[in-house]
Amino acid sequence: MKLITAIIRPECLADVKAALFRAGVTGVTFSRVSGHGGEREIVQQYRAETVVLEFHEKVKVEMAVSEHYVEPTIAAILSAARTGNVGDGKIFVQHLDRVVRIRTGEEDTAALTPVTADAVQRLAQRQVGS
Repeated sequence: MKLITAIIRPECLADVKAALFRAGVTGVTFSRVSGHGGEREIVQQYRAETVVLEFHEKVKVEMAVSEHYVEPTIAAILSAARTGNVGDGKIFVQHLDRVVRIRTGEEDTAALTPVTADAVQRLAQRQVGS
């Protein structure tokens, strides 16, 4: 099991999300973050003052996946987030010692059983029809 964390450009979020769903990864957390990497600082004028923007807005994408999904997940992120310019981001892959699904108590790979987007849609349609 691995925890994959990607820092991407905000404008790539929709494409990355779609690529992850196509790869079968549906358990994803997105957070707005800011940071500094290889990009240059931006100098702007604000109320007659020079302001240096040291940090850039990014999106942090996190997902826990079983070994089978590691490479497809990385490939999906790369295909959707790469512009070829400085500031495209990074992907971090970390080992997970243990995962527990709170609802059922399932552990490890069983707690990461993939739920496809189709299954989520079918369940949602059944609940709306009830």
